[in-house]
Amino acid sequence: MRGPSDRPTLDRLLRFDAGTKAIYEAEHGVARAAHLRHTVSFGLLLYVLHDISVFLLLPDEYWIIFLATIFVIVPSSLAVAYSVAKVSSEVREIMVLGAILSATALPVFMLYYSNAPHSTHMNVEVILCIVFANMLMALRFRYALAYSLMTLFAAILAVSMKNGVAPNLKIALCFQFTSVCILTVYANYLFERRRCSDYCISLEAKVRAETAETSGKQFQVMSKTDALTGLPNRRFLDERLEEWCAGRRSVVIMMIDVDHFKLFNDTLGHLAGDDCLRVIGETFNSAFNEPDLFCARFGGEEFTVVVRGAGELQVARLASAIVRSIEALGIPHPGRSDGVDVVTASIGVAFKHKGVTGSPAELLSQADDALYKAKRRGRNCYVVGDPARPGMPISASLGAR
Repeated sequence: MRGPSDRPTLDRLLRFDAGTKAIYEAEHGVARAAHLRHTVSFGLLLYVLHDISVFLLLPDEYWIIFLATIFVIVPSSLAVAYSVAKVSSEVREIMVLGAILSATALPVFMLYYSNAPHSTHMNVEVILCIVFANMLMALRFRYALAYSLMTLFAAILAVSMKNGVAPNLKIALCFQFTSVCILTVYANYLFERRRCSDYCISLEAKVRAETAETSGKQFQVMSKTDALTGLPNRRFLDERLEEWCAGRRSVVIMMIDVDHFKLFNDTLGHLAGDDCLRVIGETFNSAFNEPDLFCARFGGEEFTVVVRGAGELQVARLASAIVRSIEALGIPHPGRSDGVDVVTASIGVAFKHKGVTGSPAELLSQADDALYKAKRRGRNCYVVGDPARPGMPISASLGAR
């Protein structure tokens, strides 16, 4: 993917940089191949029909044109029309250049070779080929420039070497070829420059829009993520809790508080405290990341686990497992005076029952009340509020040890 600093560029021959070229081909390659197939087919039909005028101009040498058209121009043009959609962009443009060069070579040769009285009128055939290549077929500018230079050189050489033509007429014919080549190449350049410039502008705008959208999404994610632990933050918790509490499914909130965390910071320092919270957050982040289960950092040393659609027994088992898993981390806590030398946590649990809409604030308040009751009962345990009667005071407790 292109970054905002990778601006699309064009060189003097109107070539995209490699990255822009690949993107352009992916977006417009099919349309370009279809355009070339159409113009080659149309040009071939016009070329064959125009042989009628050539027959009237050069009746004695018409057999040369007929054989070259039937056995060279037509087969090669049909092969190009068939193949343009099956090859790379570079090969495609070179094939088309080769086809139009071969089609132009025939009238240039007849201009030089024929001694018919009206053979100089073959200049019209050459001019039509130039206009067709540079304007209707719209060769890419670098190929249009190469085609025009080669055609101009061959046409001037053919006219200069042609016998039986007055010098003034030779000069006039050379002037005509030069004027047509300059005119059509310049027109091709203007068309190609507009096409390429417009695409560069649109691509740059698209990249900026995508970058802004990506940045917006990243900012949105960052705004709902706790920087220290990587868990969802209070903002995410509030939004998700509001949504879940408005639904009909049951919702359980577990308010988790690290025991004696102030003593931990006072003893080991705030950096160690941050490390402790980070380790606990990583544990929660890996364990609680499901559609109906998540953990958020509530603030300070408090975390919140929210479960949707769980039964009472599942909740009890989950709360007990959380208490045991935090103790099992074995994070040393030398500042405690209760005989426990590792970090532990206390949990308060509150329910919103199935089929009942509830208030997130009320549910959090019940979980907080249950948490403080767990602390009063000695910490390193959990207390479950009454699941049978929402809004009533806590009436049930279970220990984790």
